[in-house]
Amino acid sequence: MKGNTTWMPKRKIAPVATAVGVALMAAACGSSSSASTSTQSGSGTTVANKAPIIVGLAAPLTGGNPSEGTSEETIAKDAVAAINKAGGVDGHPLSLLVRDTGGVSPTGAVSAFESLSSSGAAVVLGEWTSTNFQAACTVAMAEHVVLIAHASATDGLTNGMTYCFRDEYQVAQSTGAMFGVARANGWTKIAIAADSTSFGAAEADSWASLAGSYGASIVANVNWASPATDLTAQVAKIASSGAQAVFVGSGSGPDVTLLAKTMAQMNVKLPIFGPGGINAPGVAAAAASAYNTLPEVLNITSYDSSVPKEKAFMDKISAQTGISQGGGNPTRLWDAFQIAAAGLKASHGKGGLALVNALQGLGKFPTLAGGPGSYVQFTATQHSGLFGPEMLSVYKWDKGSSSFVYDASLSKLADASPGVNG
Repeated sequence: MKGNTTWMPKRKIAPVATAVGVALMAAACGSSSSASTSTQSGSGTTVANKAPIIVGLAAPLTGGNPSEGTSEETIAKDAVAAINKAGGVDGHPLSLLVRDTGGVSPTGAVSAFESLSSSGAAVVLGEWTSTNFQAACTVAMAEHVVLIAHASATDGLTNGMTYCFRDEYQVAQSTGAMFGVARANGWTKIAIAADSTSFGAAEADSWASLAGSYGASIVANVNWASPATDLTAQVAKIASSGAQAVFVGSGSGPDVTLLAKTMAQMNVKLPIFGPGGINAPGVAAAAASAYNTLPEVLNITSYDSSVPKEKAFMDKISAQTGISQGGGNPTRLWDAFQIAAAGLKASHGKGGLALVNALQGLGKFPTLAGGPGSYVQFTATQHSGLFGPEMLSVYKWDKGSSSFVYDASLSKLADASPGVNG
């Protein structure tokens, strides 16, 4: 059974993983990387005298939005370095192994997970879309290797899935907040624009089913297969619907950029509002010219830039990568590594069911994402969700600076909405 062994699993290890173990045993702290694979033990580690515990990262290093993958790999390396500098797991360093998912690709996600699992990973992190997470979770269940995701908001993804965890808020938690903000802006006629991934479909279904209870109506509901290549027909339908605002359900930054550019080209001047791709890494630069033509662009996320330590973290990753960081994915990925390390410490380095039980016993684990007082709590029946008194934040596009700016009043309104906190 994969994932249940301690330290170095008793199975054939892929050459790159073996190389990491040798490097760590020799107290080397460098890294090797390519488009699909990299390893990292962490600069300044003080725990290189014991065999490493392999942790895996599945990230979109290629595909439609490689900026996301570049950011994730940087955050993962920083997280592993920090954990190792603090002593690792019972003196054993974590060793990072990275595989490319190829973007929004369930097939790529499965291949990445299987490669990491067969290379001896005690836990795999990543799977940044709900669709990718759902596919990888099937493999995690079959191979008894723990998966922790940081960016998969579809409701119910972990229900009954023993080996699958996530530290993301769920669609049900953000839906009421979005309608509350829309009502405050006087937007009662809403158009939905979503991709057909599980995340986009979950957003669209939630908005459509709950609109009436918040005094709103859905006047158009359009979708597309990601990656999008032409959204002319979708934007035309929105333009003729009488909508006052567009709720965008897509985790893909390039898709949202194309939507905004198409709206600008067709002179459809409506506010857009959504999570995910609206403010994904790299999108601010790519979509700036289009965003500047729209009356308002709002992003809802768990990242709170008014909290100094969160802003410092995002500024650091932006500087390291040269990519402007936005949304909650970066802080949640950092949190996922801290959660994984805490679980491994409690399981004494064991993966599999021992790690499952350890994660379920962590209690209210404090997180960087989501502001003061936010936490993740896993139990035998609850493997997903972010909770806390200041969990959600709303950002408004500022045309003067071509960036998203934290809106304190809308954030307060979002957090006061029903269903946000657990």
